[in-house]
Amino acid sequence: MSKLCVKEYTQDQIEAWIKIDKKKWEEKFIKDFIYIYEKQGEIASFISLKEDEKMLDLLFTHPKFTRLGLAKELLDFVLKKYSYKELYVFASLSVKPFFLKNGFEVIRENEVSKEGQILKNFLMRKGNL
Repeated sequence: MSKLCVKEYTQDQIEAWIKIDKKKWEEKFIKDFIYIYEKQGEIASFISLKEDEKMLDLLFTHPKFTRLGLAKELLDFVLKKYSYKELYVFASLSVKPFFLKNGFEVIRENEVSKEGQILKNFLMRKGNL
């Protein structure tokens, strides 16, 4: 995140975004379905899904493994595994083009306040799955 989003967000915004609340992350890993792509013995990419909400929550690829199609493979895996009529995601400025390219549409733009910083993201939906 801190290396991949430098074109779209300021350093202060990135630092606010990546500040970790360990309790919230622990809850995410208990509640969400998480799928991991391992490469060379490392976590190269992962995706998480809030199944009840039909919402992708996290999609991350380590900078060392970008541009290899791993995020696309994980997204395709989730789309095949879950038979939803539609799927949602709150996409950052950085990942919005990825989701547009993969058939998602923007429903609305959002501004989120975190640690005194305003961060822009987009609620997106992929329908007719």
